[in-house]
Amino acid sequence: MPEELLVTGVLPRIDADGFAAVLAAAGSPAAPEARASWAAVAAEGVDPLFALAVFGHESRFGTAGLVAAYELRNPGATRTGRTGLGEPVHVAGRGQFWRYPSWTEGFRDLARRLVDPDFVYRRQHADTVERIVPLWAPASDGNDPARYVAAVRAFLAQHARDPVPGLPLRLALLPPGARNRPGHPLRPAWVTVHETANERAGADAEAHRRFVHAGGGPEGVSFHFVVDDRVAVQLLPTIENGWHAGDGAHGPGNRTSLAVELCVNADGDWERTQEHGARLVAALCRAFGLGPERVVPHQRWSGKPCPRRLLAQGFERFRARVGELLAGEGRFFPETGQWVRGDFLAFWEQRGGLALFGYPLTGERRESCEDGHAHWVQWFERACFERHEELPPGRQVLLRRLGALALAREREGER
Repeated sequence: MPEELLVTGVLPRIDADGFAAVLAAAGSPAAPEARASWAAVAAEGVDPLFALAVFGHESRFGTAGLVAAYELRNPGATRTGRTGLGEPVHVAGRGQFWRYPSWTEGFRDLARRLVDPDFVYRRQHADTVERIVPLWAPASDGNDPARYVAAVRAFLAQHARDPVPGLPLRLALLPPGARNRPGHPLRPAWVTVHETANERAGADAEAHRRFVHAGGGPEGVSFHFVVDDRVAVQLLPTIENGWHAGDGAHGPGNRTSLAVELCVNADGDWERTQEHGARLVAALCRAFGLGPERVVPHQRWSGKPCPRRLLAQGFERFRARVGELLAGEGRFFPETGQWVRGDFLAFWEQRGGLALFGYPLTGERRESCEDGHAHWVQWFERACFERHEELPPGRQVLLRRLGALALAREREGER
């Protein structure tokens, strides 16, 4: 029997480009929403490749069956909704199915039902293909679960890519019920970086995996990932919290952050370990829609001088490397379902970010601007960015003069 394949609490095995390419090649009606759909699934802690496999098996990516005939925008062909969006549709002879307002919301619901602690999958610890499919498509509903499992596994084998490019990643999860696996639901808002206190020779990722699996010492410490100069090992699902950062006066570290521990191994390559750590952290940020400003040292929560070496050299150096790895890919904001990319993202991050501009409300679009020409613009809660390509590179993003335009419209109305 092949090992069961975990698909919740893991990093994506397909990137947004690959996800979009599969939908485009299939002529899927969901293709225009591919990137937003990928991000919606990944942000729930579910592998988007599994969601894509289910979509393909249920309706040939939305081109066949009830999903197509009734325009359900329902990748999983589900009968109920979990996010509160959408409406029931009665199908003669088949009963109720669910119609979503968009494909993105359909994908979000598909993922949410797998990780919702109050729903059947989490309650029955169904987190692998082999455990999810018999609940998703039971034999009692006319399905063949064994055939479904085989089809999903074949699809994953065909399309899966390394979750962290350039870094081998293996799973060695703490067993459910372990004293240092709290099991509380986590929706990551931060990535917390640690370093091992043990700097002796041989203190690599495997040594620290054994330490955590043995109970994590007197404090019962656990991390989501441990990283050295050769490999990363995942010890906790990304949708469960760990005991690593404290929930005291400095903030809710355990309840809000993923933990990545860099191994300071005396006979290892420390620079390479840092690079591996940055690559892993960038992958986590990408999956959960986090910017590099959400990457923090353990000190942020505990006040302790950890990670000592990274703090000594300036933690900003590590954070900047994460930013370099994320640059050009853009950032997804699940709060509004919008992406910000390129020079607009750089301007947003460098000039005040969320506190000054707020969340993006639209994607990039062409609009007539104050100079009488059409430009690419993007609206935020408290600003509108314009890209003026006639200006020199690095100076093309301008803020729309919202106050001046509002006043001009007011005066025009008084005439």
